[in-house]
Parts: sequence; structure tokens; C-alpha cells
Amino acid sequence: MTQPDFYATLPFVTSFEDITKLKKYRPVPKSWHVIITDIKGSTEAIAQGKYKDVNTIGAFSIIAVLNAVGNLEIPFVFGGDGATMLVPSEVLEPAKSALLATKTLAKDMFEMQLRVGIVPVEDVLARNVELNIMKFRASQFYHQAMFNGNGVSQAEKMVKAEDSKYELKATNPNADYTGLECRWQDIYSPYGETVSIIVKATTDNNKHDSDVYKKILEAIHETYGTDEEFHPVAANQLRLMINARKSAEANVRAHGIIGRTLYRIKVQITCIVASLMMKSGIRIRDFNLALYKQLLIATTDYKKFDDVLRIIMAGTKAQREQLTLRLETMRSKGLLVYGIHVSDRALMTCLVFERYGKQVHFVDGADGGYAMAAKQMKMQMKKARHRPDLNRGIPCEKRD
Repeated sequence: MTQPDFYATLPFVTSFEDITKLKKYRPVPKSWHVIITDIKGSTEAIAQGKYKDVNTIGAFSIIAVLNAVGNLEIPFVFGGDGATMLVPSEVLEPAKSALLATKTLAKDMFEMQLRVGIVPVEDVLARNVELNIMKFRASQFYHQAMFNGNGVSQAEKMVKAEDSKYELKATNPNADYTGLECRWQDIYSPYGETVSIIVKATTDNNKHDSDVYKKILEAIHETYGTDEEFHPVAANQLRLMINARKSAEANVRAHGIIGRTLYRIKVQITCIVASLMMKSGIRIRDFNLALYKQLLIATTDYKKFDDVLRIIMAGTKAQREQLTLRLETMRSKGLLVYGIHVSDRALMTCLVFERYGKQVHFVDGADGGYAMAAKQMKMQMKKARHRPDLNRGIPCEKRD
């Protein structure tokens, strides 16, 4: 039984804190497949100032697959320089075609190498891990997938292994990127900092890891306040991109020099008119910009969980230093590894299917965000392998 509607019919939770409750998760069907995409050499690309291109390619891989599978609801997680998705066998071939086209696009348009891999869930589970999923109702129009059990992390290792049999090597020229929009300027933090945080519990025990994540979330709220207080996207900070030449949207949504030029002109006029509406409060027909901004904020993915906790937060230097101290204390006990990247603004890439309905807005920290935070976390993981004194596997309450 392939269960193509598994994710669509999955019950949802309404609290992000439920990621720490193991009973809320459901095992992913063995007949499904894990898709992993990431940009090879993303750190070097970010160092060259191409962090927007890195984010855009990651979003391309998601929108291409979503369009390829049609109305079927599938789970996905944006990771900054790539993405994780799950698809049933019924749509594996169209998804594969869309991914190969995106691989071609990344090379031809951005001169970047997009790694694309597909691992059967059955193969992942054979590695002595679990692959469990939860559906979080972030808003009326956006359900966000959460993963637990280290299955996603294992699939990523299998794709990135040398001479991996799961990495797709061929290319394909065509995919549908309808819905992709990149029309907002970088969003500056009202408090001075936008931090990208990645944390992975390291107790080697699912129950104990969940306890660690619960403590991390408590530490975040104790230092940064409520979700509303540290949300990286504030309505009064949203500014439309007036110069459409800086957006990659036209390059993939239109064809040929004339088609892309006309598309850029259309986007630029739309942004100028909308910007004037933002300043004057004028409404045209039924377009309510204030309402749309609130919908946009409600459908951002500024916090997520896919075997690691990822959060983008706006705050002060003092708040970040206080949280870092608490994370460092937990790391010294062998409970976790983490990475933090600091910028003064966030970057947003949008997938809009309905202007006042289904949409998702991917948020990352500017100048590298998640990718740079992941680099720091991986360095900590390497150091942890050479520390036999970390006492992994001991319950949190016995190590405090």
C-alpha cells in the first residue's frame, strides 16, 4: 500500500512546542522517498556575496517539485542552501524530472552545482534510524512539516557519501517554477540583529533528545520573549524591490530576452504601484496590502524542525549573548551542538499560489544565514567525536 495521501490526511498540531512530544509524530510510509537538495560549495558562494542566489536555488528545487506533483500535498523543509522533501512512488518520476531541470538551471544561470539525491524511505530505515513526521498548522494557509528520528539526517549522509548511488547525475532542461516570487528587499531587524540558529541534540536517544529540544525552546523564550517579539519579519520593515533587475524571478518565469525584459517591466511597475499604496494607504479594487502583509507574516517558515532545530530571530546583541551562553553550557555537557550566524537583516523568498490563500515565505538570515550557522555546528560535531568525556546517552536530568 503506497499511501499517496498520507501527508494530506495527517492530523496537525497547532503549537510549535509539540516538536518535543514524540507521541505526536507518525512514521513515514516505507513506500515513500526522501529528496535531498543542496548546493555544493555554498560556503564559498556566500563568501563571494551570492547568498541570495544560494537561497533562490534552494527555493527553486521546492517549487519545481510542488508544481510537478500537482494537487498532491507533500512535506518539504527549506534549509537555506537546499531543501528536504518527501514524495510517494506515484509522483517520483515527475519529481525527479523537475529536480534534474533545476540542477541544469543552477549550473546554466548561476554557475553553481546543485546536488540532488533521492533515497527510498525503506533504505533509510535499514540504517537503524527512524523517520517520523508531524504536521504543524502554522496558519490557515500553510502546514509545515517537522521530522524526528534522525531519518532525514541519515538520508542526507547517504546522498552526500562519496560515489553515492542515490545522487542524480543526469540533467533535464525543463521545469515549472510558477508561484516563485522574489520581490521583497532584505528585511532589517528593528533591534539590530537577525540571528540564524541551528541546534542538534546529541544524546543518541530520541526521548532524551526531545527533552533537550524542550529546554532549548524554553531558553529561547526566556531570552528573546514570545514568537511575536522575535519574529524576523515585521510589517513596518517590509519594502518591495523596486529594481526588478536584481531578482532572479524573471529569469525562470519568462523565456527569451524579450519575454524576460517584459516580465521585469511588469514586476517593476507592480512593485512601484504597491509601494505607493503602502505609503499612501490607497486601495485598488480589492487589494488590501495591510491584510496581505499579515498573511505573509503568518505563512513564514522562520522556525522549523527536521532532526535539527532551525530558527531565524530578530533581537539584540545582549539577548544573543545570553542565549549563546546557555547553549554553550548544554554543549559542554554533551547535550547538543549548535551554530549561530549574525546579520542585521533577513532574506525572504516567496512561493505564492493564491494571493490571499495558499503560500509560504522562506526566511533566512542575510549573508549566509543557515548555511554559515551549519558550518559552525559541523565544526562542533567534529570536535565532539574526539571527546570521550561527553557521556552521551545519559538522561538530561542526570547531567544537569
